[in-house]
Amino acid sequence: MAPIQCPFLKMDELIHEAKKRTNIIFVDFHAEATSEKIALGYYVDGRVSACMGTHTHVPTADERILSNGTAYQTDVGMTGPLDGVIGVQKENVINKFIHNIPTRFNAVEVGASQLNAVLIHINEKTGRATQIERIQIKKEITL
Repeated sequence: MAPIQCPFLKMDELIHEAKKRTNIIFVDFHAEATSEKIALGYYVDGRVSACMGTHTHVPTADERILSNGTAYQTDVGMTGPLDGVIGVQKENVINKFIHNIPTRFNAVEVGASQLNAVLIHINEKTGRATQIERIQIKKEITL
């Protein structure tokens, strides 16, 4: 998708404003491409406490502390149905791909669920992350 504003330059502005109030800054970068998320992580490294990517609904196993103290993960994942396609009933999505017909994805998959998250330890004085831990819990739900 073509950006309306450059997210990198906008981030400079937002960090500047946030630093007036706090040194602990958490960024949720909702982007499609992993390259965009990784590049922004390096761009803000040392200026924010954490930069977490979201959007694909699939957790990545690349959580780490970047060299200047920013906690980073390309995609945290989602909380919701495990057995669907990013939460939606799988048959609806498969049919859309096969028949190339615009489809509303309003039916949530049932069955197993997942919770994806991260636990980040941040030094309150410096605003730098000291530890990051990926959390992934899967649970069968019976209705």
